[in-house]
Amino acid sequence: MSTNPSTATERVATTEAPRLVVVGAGPAGMATAITLAERGLAVTVVDQNPHPGGQIYRYPAVTPKSPRTPDRGAALRQHLAEHSDRITVLAQHNVVDIHPGPRLGLCGPDGFRIVEADHLVMAPGAYEYVPPFPGWTLPGVMTPGAAQQLVKSQGVAPGRRVLLAGTGPFLLVVALALHEVGVQVVGIVDTLRRRDAFWQLPSLLADGKLLKQGFDYVSGVRKAGIPLLTGHIVTRAEGHERLEQVVVAPCDGDWVPDHSRSRPIVVDTLCVGYGFVPRIDLAQLAGCELAPTNLPGGWIPVTDPWGQTSVPGVWTAGDGAGVAGAIVAELAGQLVGLGVASSCGVISSSEAERSAEPVRERLQQLGRFRRGLDEMGSLRPGLSQLADESTVVCRCEEIRRDEIDAAVSAGSTTLRSLKVATRLGMGPCQGRMCQPACSRRLFDLGCNTPEEIGPPAFRPPLVPLTLGQLAGEDEDPGEVEPAGATPVAGPAP
Repeated sequence: MSTNPSTATERVATTEAPRLVVVGAGPAGMATAITLAERGLAVTVVDQNPHPGGQIYRYPAVTPKSPRTPDRGAALRQHLAEHSDRITVLAQHNVVDIHPGPRLGLCGPDGFRIVEADHLVMAPGAYEYVPPFPGWTLPGVMTPGAAQQLVKSQGVAPGRRVLLAGTGPFLLVVALALHEVGVQVVGIVDTLRRRDAFWQLPSLLADGKLLKQGFDYVSGVRKAGIPLLTGHIVTRAEGHERLEQVVVAPCDGDWVPDHSRSRPIVVDTLCVGYGFVPRIDLAQLAGCELAPTNLPGGWIPVTDPWGQTSVPGVWTAGDGAGVAGAIVAELAGQLVGLGVASSCGVISSSEAERSAEPVRERLQQLGRFRRGLDEMGSLRPGLSQLADESTVVCRCEEIRRDEIDAAVSAGSTTLRSLKVATRLGMGPCQGRMCQPACSRRLFDLGCNTPEEIGPPAFRPPLVPLTLGQLAGEDEDPGEVEPAGATPVAGPAP
C-alpha cells in the first residue's frame, strides 16, 4: 500500500471540486473536516447525533447540574462553526449502506438520500464492551457510556444507587460526572490491581500530562467519597424483575474471581464496561481489508500511515481504526485530512509531510503511553469464564452459552457457521454485542485462530428502519445528492 498521499488515490479532475464526505463528528471526524476546510476544500460531515462531538464530546443538556462539556470539544465545535461556509453537517443521519464509488445511503429526519463521494473518511468511533455474565440482561444494567449519555443529553439520572464496574479510566470519568449531578455512586469496582499500574509506569511516564490527569481523576473520586475497590470483579447481577444487588469478589491477575470471598452490594443500577470495540461495520461494507488485533472485537481496518484503507478513496481515522482515546483520534483526523488534501492536489506531498511531522511526533509519544494503558487493561481469561451455561450471550436472539457450546461441538467453529446454526448475530445489533464474547469463547475452546474465526458479517441496513423508510415514501431513493449541498443542520454553537 502506498505511503505517499499524492499517489495513494487516483487524482480527481482538476476542473471539478472533489466531493469529500466524513462519517462521524467525534474528535477524529471534526479534526478531519477542519483540516480539509483550512485547505479550502468543501466537505460534508454525516453524524447520527443532533450536534457534533461524538460520544466523548457529546453536547450536554441545558441544565444547571449537567457536567460541563470538555473544553476541547467546545473548541472543535467552534472551529467547525468558523468554517461553516465549507463544512456542511448532516446531523441525525445514519449510514444505512455503502456502495462502490463510494456511494452512501443515508437515512435522516427527511427520509433517504444518497451521497456520492470522491473521498470517504470513516470516523465511526467505538462502542463499549460488556462480557456476558449472569444477570447482565436485567433492567438496571447498562454501560458507563449509556449512563453518561442520559446525564449529558437528557439531564436524567440513571438510578439512585449506582455501582460502576470493569476497567479503565473511563469509569472514573463517569463516576465523577454522576456524582456532580447528585447521583449516589456507591463505588467503583476495578479488576485492575495497584501493582498492574506499577509495572506499566515506564510507559505511562511517556506523557506526564496524561498521567497527572489520571491521578487527578483518582483524587477527584476519593475527594467525592466514592469507594474505589481495586482487584475485584462483579460476578453476577441479581434481582426479580430488575436489578436489586450485585455480587462482587476479589480476583487474581487473570481476573479469576475467588467466589469464597464474594459479597453482595445493594444497588439499583450497574454500569459495567471493559474497554471499547472499534466499529468496523462501515469499513466492511466499503470492502476494506481487515486485520486481527488484541482489542475487544478483534478486528480493525488495514491502513497506510495516512489512514487510507485498501479501497482507493476510502480512509479511516479515530477509534474505528483502533481505540486510543480522544487526543489520538483528533491527531489521526488531522493526518487523514492532510492525506486527502494532498490526494486532491490542493497541497503538495512535501507540504503534507512537513505539516504531518509534529503530528506524528506527538502520536509517537502518545503511542508509548497508550501501549502501557492497553497492556495494563488487556482482557484476561477470567472475564470469559464469568458466564455459566444458562447465561444469555446473544441478547437480540436470546441465545445461551450452552446453545453456543452445543453448536461448536456439532462442528460450528467460526462466527459465520455459528450464525447459521444458532441465529447468533442476526438481531438488530448484527453481532456488535455478542461477537467479541463469542469469538473469545471459540478461541478458548481451541477451535481456530482469530483469522479463521473471522470478523462479524454486517449487512445493510446497518440500523433498523421503518416500513415507511423502506418504501421510500418520504423521498425518491434514486435521487443523488452530491457532497457539499445545502446544509441540513449546521454545527452546534
